[in-house]
Amino acid sequence: MATNSGGKIKVWDVPVRLFHWTLVILMAVSYFTGRAGGEAMKFHFWSGYAILALILFRIAWGIVGSTTARFSSFVKGPAAAFRHLRELLGKHGPYDAGHNAMGGAMVVVLLLAVLAQASTGLFSADTDTGMVSGPLASRIADAMVDKVTAFHHYWVNVLLVLVALHVVAVLVYLVWKRHNLVGAMITGRKPVDQVVPPGTPAPRLFFASSRLAISLLMAAAALVYFIVRAGG
Repeated sequence: MATNSGGKIKVWDVPVRLFHWTLVILMAVSYFTGRAGGEAMKFHFWSGYAILALILFRIAWGIVGSTTARFSSFVKGPAAAFRHLRELLGKHGPYDAGHNAMGGAMVVVLLLAVLAQASTGLFSADTDTGMVSGPLASRIADAMVDKVTAFHHYWVNVLLVLVALHVVAVLVYLVWKRHNLVGAMITGRKPVDQVVPPGTPAPRLFFASSRLAISLLMAAAALVYFIVRAGG
């Protein structure tokens, strides 16, 4: 159950916050090591495997995790997204414990986009960096490897655009509505008056156990390990 402390309410659990910031770091590592090439590609692959495990964990956590982490709490369709936009443009609100409808759509798009990038990396080969190949590149035809590799290189640009849109949205909330979404993702708490209208009781939120999160992360890491080993 959510608790109040100093006018704030807990909205994000530790697994979601660790996932978010670890993914930020790993994506930066993947980008810069991919640009560097050469010996840095070793770290590029390792960070890619870690990203894939994180995304698999987040998908699972979005099904059985805490209230605000579950897809069912923020995947609500176009009508809810437009309703949120009206609230954003209005004088009051918006009020959200976790992701709003528009932000939830962006979360899903980002998860799928990063999943596509990490997955295609398993089948990619880069002759410009000393014939470095993904662990599963030998499992498909050379012509398909070329196509997957081209997609993997192109998709980086799509991810950069999506990340930029995400950052812009966070800045809009901070400057326009004074909602510090970054701070909430660090501390796990938001001001109650940004979660519910004045005079409205704070919502009762469920927070899943950290043991469950650790178990799911270990299962995701094991799955990625066996996928990588399958190419060996």
